[in-house]
Amino acid sequence: MNKIAKFWFFVVFLLTSQMQCYSFDKVVIWGHKLHSHTHSYIHYGFYKAFLYLGYPTYWFDEYDDVSGFDFSNSLFLTANQASEEMPIRDDCKYILHNTDDIQLRASQFMKIQTYTRDVSLRPGYIKIAPCIYYDRGGKVLYMPWATDLLPFEIDEIKKNVSLSPGLRKVYWVGTMSKEGEYSNFGELNPFISACRENGIEFVYYGIYTNAIKLIGMDENRQLIAASYMAPAIVGQWQKEQGYIPCRIFKNISYGKIGITNSDVVYELFEKKIVYNSDTYQLFYDAQKAMETMTIDDLYELMDFVKERHTYLNRIDLMLKALNGVL
Repeated sequence: MNKIAKFWFFVVFLLTSQMQCYSFDKVVIWGHKLHSHTHSYIHYGFYKAFLYLGYPTYWFDEYDDVSGFDFSNSLFLTANQASEEMPIRDDCKYILHNTDDIQLRASQFMKIQTYTRDVSLRPGYIKIAPCIYYDRGGKVLYMPWATDLLPFEIDEIKKNVSLSPGLRKVYWVGTMSKEGEYSNFGELNPFISACRENGIEFVYYGIYTNAIKLIGMDENRQLIAASYMAPAIVGQWQKEQGYIPCRIFKNISYGKIGITNSDVVYELFEKKIVYNSDTYQLFYDAQKAMETMTIDDLYELMDFVKERHTYLNRIDLMLKALNGVL
């Protein structure tokens, strides 16, 4: 066992030992099977991390026949529009995202919400870390999502990462919407124009059921790693609200420099990534940064994500909140 593997084995041992006092013996992710919904990738991150921590972990939805399954002493994690037919039991614990109706029926629960800039202004909320707050009275943990990679996987990528710009293509794997409050096309379009002006092809792939071509998790990572650059561009509403996309954590953990049009994301990364609210100029700022950034700069960003923004980090906070130790 090499030094990196030994280190992460020790970290997981400590986490698992701590979690044994949380009095559940299995984890159930309920709803949004992989590739069925954009939130399925959040569930995937939690599923993968709980398995890594050694918990028997299951992923069900309303279409599964679970009539013979023993749900006793389970920890459930679910999200809005994904909780249909989920068992509500007094001997189980629940982590809920936008599912207020269930808290009325579950005796042991906590809620999770994504961080937005207004959270920091709410009186009585406890600041746990930058962009992570806890409302003890409401039992709500506000936080960003995370990278889907585990720490040892980020260390493995670091062994072969390069500052080479890769192909003369920018792969955008995920949502690109022209309508609604979550529309991001207006922010993406100037960046796409800058790409074309410089002979860089912008290639869009969807990631769930209604996509023209469905991209798997490994292929997603490979495409991002091969991209000329990998921006995390948010739409106007998300930029105004200070929403932090998981894309920024993923792209950096996959070995790309951080590029964003979000001031909140820029501040979260201690101004060590490329930021411009004008996405046309963001392309040129990123080009310039790519010429001066060192491999150590990239390692620092990857370590920042590895140490603070994986689903292991998020699980640790959720379980502390669930058990009243935050």
